Order: sequence, then structure tokens, then C-alpha cells
Amino acid sequence: MIIECDDKVYNPLGGGSYIFEKDIVNFLLNKFDKNKLIISIGAQPNSSPHFGTLTVFSLAFSLAKKMKTVKPNINISILFEVVDTAPSETTVINTIKYQKSLKSTGKINNYFKEYVEILEFLKKSNNIDYSIRFQSEFNNQEYIYPIIKRIIEKKDEIVKILDPKYEKLRIRVACPYCSMSDKNSILTKFDKDKIISHCPKHGEYVTDIKFETSKLEYNTPVRNLVRAIAYGLNNNDPNKDYQIMRITGSDYAGFYQEELLYKPASILGFPVQKLPPILYSPLVLDWSGAKMSKSLYVKEGAYSDLPPYLINYKGLKNEKGIEALSIIQTITDNWIDNPYMLFRNYSIYYFKKEFDEYEKSNISKY
Repeated sequence: MIIECDDKVYNPLGGGSYIFEKDIVNFLLNKFDKNKLIISIGAQPNSSPHFGTLTVFSLAFSLAKKMKTVKPNINISILFEVVDTAPSETTVINTIKYQKSLKSTGKINNYFKEYVEILEFLKKSNNIDYSIRFQSEFNNQEYIYPIIKRIIEKKDEIVKILDPKYEKLRIRVACPYCSMSDKNSILTKFDKDKIISHCPKHGEYVTDIKFETSKLEYNTPVRNLVRAIAYGLNNNDPNKDYQIMRITGSDYAGFYQEELLYKPASILGFPVQKLPPILYSPLVLDWSGAKMSKSLYVKEGAYSDLPPYLINYKGLKNEKGIEALSIIQTITDNWIDNPYMLFRNYSIYYFKKEFDEYEKSNISKY
């Protein structure tokens, strides 16, 4: 059976789109009482930035630009939180999975320049500055030690939520000699301020979290929790001259945050109402309604039916040129100007249609 499409885009209202049908910028600005605001985005630079990452980055600059329009005197910038502790290589030794990070193997350098290139383009297009922070720099903040200490104190409760399968606290420290770490914290032990890690080649080594937080690595749920609480503490710190909010993909909205962020934060004694605001970027979906997956195209060559410019930045740049980022920027600008469009997801074919129409309109000018 062939199902025909009328080629029209509908944006039915419902949920958040009713509340924020015409404006979301003023609502967000009213969350902050300082005149310096940072919008945080994050990514694991283990491949060319996929199309979903491009929309998240672009949305951050679109929001910042609109905020400047509404409040011209605000000092606003973008912060790229680099997850350089993400897995680069994994190996199994005596049934235990060990990993080496992007940073330790140097493979972060394979694609990192592409992320910087995108940020530079968006900076110049929007007149909005950005900064970059690596995991060790994030971990060096004064807030991290008390957060990690509290997580360890509440470990028995936290692991049941953040790791229901293994009930392990996924905080890792890489071996100082070979850079391997126990990926799932199977052999890792926690004792007050100490993390006792095990390397299959070099034995046990101890990390004092009071003085060595820069060495810490986290899995995604733990990192999400630590980052949110750290931002919240920063926002409520009278000694800080800036506040911070996040933009991330909407696959981390809803049940994920309710169960894996808000409830653990409450267990740790951090008031949920003091956590930073999060704006969720619409997901980019394949034909079946599933999220376009970076790991699938990297590992399994998925989406071979799609033109490369709809898969990742490398394909976009090679086929359309770096200026094609301005098409994505136009789309995300429209989302911010018409925020009811933020509360839904978009198939990759929607973006193809937008690219086609943009190119046709530009050809017709000549």
C-alpha cells in the first residue's frame, strides 16, 4: 500500500507549545537575575558532528541572538562542554570491560577542528562569542568535590536509579600508567574521599577526590547529574558574576530527566527548583520516527540512502559548503521566533525539503 503525503507541514499545539506558543525568550530571561548569561552545549567529539549536533549548536546561537535582541545590554555567550573522557577504545580482560578515553588516545584530534570550525562560523554569523571547556577544567571547579562526596555518601540509593542494571557508581579514574579505566566500575571501590580503582596491568591505585577531581570520568547519567548540580550551585553563588543554562537534545527530556536527574538531585539534598533551565532541541528523525543515530552510521553504515549532507558536518561541507550552516541557522532562528515549533521533532526529510526550497529560491534570484 502506498501512503500519499500532502507535502504540508503541520504544527499542532499541545503541552508546552500552548504555553510558549508565541514567546519563550522572555520566560527564560526571567529565570536569571544577573546580566551575564552562558548557554551551555555539549558533545563527544568522536566523529564528524552529526546533523542533530548541528541543530543543537545552531539553536544555542539562535537563542543567544534573540535574547540580545530582547535585552540588548545582556552579556551572553556559548560554552561548549567537551566530553573528551568519552570512550575511544574498549577491551575486555577477565570479563571486565576497560576503556581508554578520546583524550588519552589522542583521537579527540581527529574531528575536534570541525567543531571549532562550526563554532567560528556561528560566532561570525550571529556576533555571539563562545568558549570551550574540557572535562578536566569542568572537574576543577570548587563545586565538584562536595557534589562527588555527596554522591558517594548516597551511593547505595543513587546507583539503583542511575544504573539499575548493575547498580554500580559509574565514576572512573584512568590508570596513570596506561590510561585504562574500568568502564562499568565493576571493580571500583569508594571509601569516603577515596576512589580505589583497578588496572589489570598495574593493579590498584587510589584517587583522593578532595584534591584530584580533575581526573574523574563519568558515564552519561552521572555526568548529567554532576553538571546540572554544578551549574545550579554556580547560578546561586553570589560570588559569581554569571549564570548558566543548557541546551541539549530532547531525547534527554521527560522521563529521563524526571527519573535520572530531578529525583537523584533531591536525594542528594539539592533543591530541584534551583537546577539550571534546560531548553530541549527537537530531535532529527529517520523515516520511521527513530532518532538519527550517530553510533549507527559510525559503526554500521546506516542511512546509506540519504545524501551525506543530511548525515554529518563532513558531508554537509563537502556537498554544500560551510555556508550551508546558514540554512540550518535559518531553521533554528524560526524555531525561536515561533517557539511552538520547539515542542515537536522533525524528520530528516523535513530538513531536505527546507534545503531544497532554500536552494530553489536562491537560484530564482539569478
